Amino acid sequence: MMNEISLDKPLAAGTSGPSLEDFLSTLRHQLGNSVNALKVTLDVLNENFDLFNDEKKKEYLQRAQEVLARQQSLIDAMRSYSNVRVDDRKPVDFVSFWESFLEAVRRRTKTVTMNPDLNKRPCQVMGSPIAIQTVLIQLLENALDAVEGMDDQRIELSVTEEAEWIRIDVKDHGCGIRKTDMNRIFLPLFTTKPKRKGLGLPIAQKLTAQMGGRLEIVPVAEGGTAATLWLQRVGGEKNGQAIHQ
Repeated sequence: MMNEISLDKPLAAGTSGPSLEDFLSTLRHQLGNSVNALKVTLDVLNENFDLFNDEKKKEYLQRAQEVLARQQSLIDAMRSYSNVRVDDRKPVDFVSFWESFLEAVRRRTKTVTMNPDLNKRPCQVMGSPIAIQTVLIQLLENALDAVEGMDDQRIELSVTEEAEWIRIDVKDHGCGIRKTDMNRIFLPLFTTKPKRKGLGLPIAQKLTAQMGGRLEIVPVAEGGTAATLWLQRVGGEKNGQAIHQ
């Protein structure tokens, strides 16, 4: 039996991953800023050690500790991303899963317009309930962030049955993603939000790929962002042949 889904749970852990060059560039930027900040702080403290009183010395030591804490946070983030994996890929009762997920969404927010137009006949997808939950929570949380403070805070959530896939769409009418950032949104550690670690979408993409699914995020012409998750159906048709577990 699947555990009850909660949108308040922290994230646990489709397409090809980011290139090594892009990832290293992002990592170099993140660590470079942190190392430079630490160097400046220690240089100032060293040059003025005899001039600073004890209170001033403690202030600069505190700054250095804060920078080191940020570096440790980056290391922890990279470790978390490396450890993400789907260990229990198996057929999942999607009808039951989807009903539980919609109920969790209804309890969490009133701004989501849901299209639960899913046939009640048995339908299974390959994956893991927890992994699917994690991906959908991340997509929904991103949409909620995007519409915060906007006049139009609608988020459209829908599911469509296709021959080979179950397709889930999450569409918001928020501020959208800048064109210059579109090719970096799946890079670990890339974020435009100061208090975020830049792991949400990379983890979602990694989990999706390990389940044999696909994840796509594109800008919407009239404003906003559309995220689409495809989950592979068990028994669906693929190139004229049934998909089996």
